[in-house]
Amino acid sequence: MKTLLKRFLDPAFGALPKSEIELLLLGALEEVGAISAEPGVYELVSKLRVTRTKARNLIYERELRRLTPAELDSRVRNLLKRPIIQKSGDQFVLEVENPLISDHLRSKIQDLGHVSDGSFSPSIVKLPLDAMVALIEFYIPKDQRDPVKAALVSAGAPDTSFKGVLKAVLKKVAGKVASDTGEALLKNASEYISPIVDAIVTGLTDKIAEVFPAGGGDAG
Repeated sequence: MKTLLKRFLDPAFGALPKSEIELLLLGALEEVGAISAEPGVYELVSKLRVTRTKARNLIYERELRRLTPAELDSRVRNLLKRPIIQKSGDQFVLEVENPLISDHLRSKIQDLGHVSDGSFSPSIVKLPLDAMVALIEFYIPKDQRDPVKAALVSAGAPDTSFKGVLKAVLKKVAGKVASDTGEALLKNASEYISPIVDAIVTGLTDKIAEVFPAGGGDAG
């Protein structure tokens, strides 16, 4: 509360714009335990009695002041570990409730030369296979790509470029875990994709071998 009052006096009493005062009050509510440290949209809607648009704006403005570019990249990287795979197996869906993270993700996709679909919901980002591959490649450090590639090739992926290997693996993963009903098999997808994103080579070959037919070498 002292922080709130001191900040309210800077640069002068009542000089702060309404938006800044709201963010100060949001911080004070977190300090007293009225809201969580990283509240979701629904939490703010229900506890503050505001619209979803207002809640998203509050989160956006708050996170804009708190998260560094490196932290934003880290959040996006974590999202890649747990995609939802649609029935067709050619669309990867990321649920991104934080609007700033969503904007950062879409910007990164665009920078990599791909497009995303967010028309269904502002918190849902649909990625085609090539965009998902490009993002994963981007977030794996260059010095870790060769060991990851070797592990995936040993599992049965075709020995092409790093991006080509990733694409073959993701296609196989999608085919294995996509639900017949179109429901998300989130946990299953994460089991295969998370160690790739984290570049955890130990055990990776055995895990990915599960999605390739006996004998390996299938690029389909």
